[in-house]
Amino acid sequence: MVKIEIVQSEQGFLALEPEWNPLLDASGLGNIFLTWEWISTWWRHFGRGRFKPWVIAARDGIDGRLVGLLPLALHTVKFGGLRLRQLSFMADDRVIDHLDAITMPGYSEFVVPFFVECLVGEQVRHDFVRLDAMRSDSGFVRALLEAIERGAGAGHMVNDSVCPYLPLPSSWDRYWASIGKQSRYNFTRKAKRLQARAGGPVGYRIIDSKAELGRAIRELARLHQARQQQKGNPGAFAQDRAIEFHTEVAEHFLDKGWLRLYLLTVGKQTIAAIYCYKFGGKFSFYQSGYDPAWGECSPGALIMLHAVREAINESADEFDFLRGAEAYKALWTNQARSDRRLRIASSLPGWLVLRGYQMAYVGWRAFKVSFRRGHRHVKAAS
Repeated sequence: MVKIEIVQSEQGFLALEPEWNPLLDASGLGNIFLTWEWISTWWRHFGRGRFKPWVIAARDGIDGRLVGLLPLALHTVKFGGLRLRQLSFMADDRVIDHLDAITMPGYSEFVVPFFVECLVGEQVRHDFVRLDAMRSDSGFVRALLEAIERGAGAGHMVNDSVCPYLPLPSSWDRYWASIGKQSRYNFTRKAKRLQARAGGPVGYRIIDSKAELGRAIRELARLHQARQQQKGNPGAFAQDRAIEFHTEVAEHFLDKGWLRLYLLTVGKQTIAAIYCYKFGGKFSFYQSGYDPAWGECSPGALIMLHAVREAINESADEFDFLRGAEAYKALWTNQARSDRRLRIASSLPGWLVLRGYQMAYVGWRAFKVSFRRGHRHVKAAS
């Protein structure tokens, strides 16, 4: 027997802290974005005042143990003249991937149907469910889609996101040999070019103390923003709150031994930074940046290579590039998994918004096809 509660107060959410990570560890998901440290920090910086906790908690009916969690938040959003009650994963306005319902082994078959009922059952009071970056092999996602196909909900939309990853060999020598002679030559040439221009000491270092962590995060943000602004993008650290959030997350992760923040320096100057996490046997690459003034020396590629080397040296199973099919990721790996995005309408206003999403998606796909064809014609003509 399982008892279900929807935790809808900040006090009730915060009271889950002692049980949260033990359940996540037992679940075997190995996802750092579902840890208490990530989600509670998001709540303090972005959730409070804008969202309401809507955490579905399942407990064993006999001993009261926490055996399931689905960490959602409720938010009133505006679409044109509509105001909708929307459910989404806590922290899904940050870049987070491979999400899933958290369940104790042996309890999924009892817990998951209750989670599905809370989202698309006949008694729901929300208008829209937006679940981004769900594991495509998730039993919870499969059960949710099966319920929708049986007629639950007013409509839905499913899209997949590419998530490249690099399986890691047991040693650096094996990896270095696997990338081929030309790639080895290119990396060696880039390193020599950097050394020649630097005219002095060039080095890599890991941030391993809180005394230097705040400055290192600000350096990461500066380098990331410089590169993104050069490309005409807003960048991930455009808001001061984003820098404050990641500074606090990095402090928690440093305490836990999960943080991997590396700097590439020339003398006393930092010219590149890469921000990774190690959790559950894998490295996750979160963000990076480099000084465009040093672009000809490829500092972004060199510090990525350093992070891959460190991951191998720490016996990680894989280097996860997370969501996105950016061209530079294809230089590192040709393997990818997929995450699934779900949009579920639960009311007429929700259905109208869903139709807007569907039309926008069709338009975007058509634009991409047209752009690629035009690009091929231009290349052929030249």
